[in-house]
Amino acid sequence: MHFPDIRRATRVAATVTLAAGMALVGAGTAQAAPAPDATAGASVSTALATTSANARSGLTTAEQASNYWTPERMRTAISADTLVKKAPASSGESLRPTGAAQSTPPAAPTVKAAASRVPAGGSMAANVAASATVGKVFFYNPANGLNYVCSAGTVNSGSKLLVMSAGHCVHGGSGGQWMQNWVFVPLYNYGAEPYGRWSAKYLTTFNVWINDSNLDRDVSYITVWPNGSGQRPVDVLGGNGLSVNYSYDQAVTILAYPAAPPYDGGWQQYCQGTTYRPGIWPFQENKIALGCGFTGGSSGSVWLRLYNDAYGYVNGIMSTLDGNGVNRSSYFDTAIMDVYNSVANRT
Repeated sequence: MHFPDIRRATRVAATVTLAAGMALVGAGTAQAAPAPDATAGASVSTALATTSANARSGLTTAEQASNYWTPERMRTAISADTLVKKAPASSGESLRPTGAAQSTPPAAPTVKAAASRVPAGGSMAANVAASATVGKVFFYNPANGLNYVCSAGTVNSGSKLLVMSAGHCVHGGSGGQWMQNWVFVPLYNYGAEPYGRWSAKYLTTFNVWINDSNLDRDVSYITVWPNGSGQRPVDVLGGNGLSVNYSYDQAVTILAYPAAPPYDGGWQQYCQGTTYRPGIWPFQENKIALGCGFTGGSSGSVWLRLYNDAYGYVNGIMSTLDGNGVNRSSYFDTAIMDVYNSVANRT
């Protein structure tokens, strides 16, 4: 499957085991209590996705979340990078391969969808195609009453309902709350929504993000509702695979919707290069990094190994940008795969 050429990024890069317990937090809970965990940073919590509005007769939760997002609210949503500015850089635990490198397979779409394939702006000579598996995320933060925007990508799973994004795109971190009105809009194109929207049903992220705003685990999994036609996103869009325990040095393609200048968040951007572990030994961070210069709005975007112009293998999730134009992702170890396995069949 091929999509329109995608505009190249302005700055292009040069070259634990999960704890047995997982807390399920009901609607209306502001902040999850940590599940028991003997391995720091490995336990997670899940919340039922909620909306900010009172229930309207005849509308499902998914419909209420989707209906909240008018064109004006989507246009004025704030980049979610503001939610990580005071987060600590590292927990101090050493994240590294915790087993053999392993991957789950991607999946091609199985449902023919009538998508409008509008050419991307910029040079048509670009050599990377946009992916229908990647889109914009919109959500409401009940802690401050503001609307935010992130990026996200689908992941193949048994449920065909799974999306990955950043932890700070589902929960505000220490002192924060679970986000509301959460919707995923794949292949968003300056207001056009060629595949429509999927609303969140469950939000899952690591407790060290929820309780400590720790960026080492700034990763989330979102189980969405089927859309209004009963379709599941991976069936319609395709789904990326997932890779863990690979080396810090991986060739990746990052697909994102950076929204802060010099970008405008209207269309997918890409950056390609080889990741590295930031810092100077022995003070290296528990991250992978790439000098893409992607700004706010790109939070939650997927870092893909072996991208084939349709999908690849998620090996990182966009977390932060520093003053030198370097973007960072949490390092993907066994805990990332264990959480995936715990949510892969959730419906």
